[in-house]
Amino acid sequence: MARLLPMAMALAMLGALAGCDQTAPTATAEPDAAEAAVEPLTAETREGPVLATVSLVPPAPRLGDPLTLILTVEAELGVDVEMPVFGDALGRFQIVDYTPRQEATADGGRKQTQRYTLQSPMSGRQRIPQLRVEFVDERHGAAEVRELLTDELSFSVASVLPEGEVVDTLRPPRAVLQALPGPWLTRYWPWFAAAVVVLAAGGGAIWAWLRRAEARARETAYDRALARLDRLRRAGLPEAAAMDGWYVELSDIVRRYIEARFTLRAPELTTEEFLLEAGRSAALSPSHRQLLSDFLSRCDRVKFARYSPGAEESRDALAVAERFLQETRDDVVLDADAPGPDAAPRPQPATSA
Repeated sequence: MARLLPMAMALAMLGALAGCDQTAPTATAEPDAAEAAVEPLTAETREGPVLATVSLVPPAPRLGDPLTLILTVEAELGVDVEMPVFGDALGRFQIVDYTPRQEATADGGRKQTQRYTLQSPMSGRQRIPQLRVEFVDERHGAAEVRELLTDELSFSVASVLPEGEVVDTLRPPRAVLQALPGPWLTRYWPWFAAAVVVLAAGGGAIWAWLRRAEARARETAYDRALARLDRLRRAGLPEAAAMDGWYVELSDIVRRYIEARFTLRAPELTTEEFLLEAGRSAALSPSHRQLLSDFLSRCDRVKFARYSPGAEESRDALAVAERFLQETRDDVVLDADAPGPDAAPRPQPATSA
């Protein structure tokens, strides 16, 4: 009996472990089945040979529920797609997880997927903004740079508080405050008046300081952009392998200068959107808008159309960027179409190869 007792205990433990193994798959399979049963919130957008699909699960979440956002882009053969940068336009949500994936389709094209797990910052009406997908269409020989903007997804996040439930009991009213005695208020009213004057003066000083700080930020936008241009110039003209990155840096310098100097959302817009926004601004003259259009189009050709400019073209692009900074560094934008004695541009420093 002494030898049989340990054997019986061992058999009982093995049976318990086997029972745990049999129940484990059932527990993990339930969430997958529940997620598959929910109909996602979906929007499809097609632009030529590219089809983009955005889906969100669950379509009616509660605050704290994880949101699964999937962006799927299918492109035909001969189309090169550039997916959105990680987290682009999703800054209002907390990104918990991110998984990219790509595969070939049956017709020889490409299918790319970005899967995000998000957390909503608050309850109420929320939206997934438009996502920008850029692509180069080379199906007919010539490279054509195009873009696709997905549709917005609007949804509501329910609050975790139950409706109609009393959170806490009401407290009894406090005692009635006693009125200030008349003679005391009459005696010290000059101090109250002085305090009001001091507060008004302090508020005015703070407002003036904020205005000066904003003016200083506009004035230093030129210095920051010029310093970046100087570093790019000292690094030398780019080789063929580094051509794309060099032009991306050059266009980013000009775009961020415009954002700080003229309060335009330059870095987050496409070239067409930015030029349209600049056309509505009275701070830029027509000649400067045309100069920007030519400059950004040249940078886009290198980035998207795989155009490889020569050393002289790169040197000229650097000079055009510096010329734009010089001519727009003052609060009053110079009109290059009608130069006068008071509107002469500042002398430009010499550029080096």
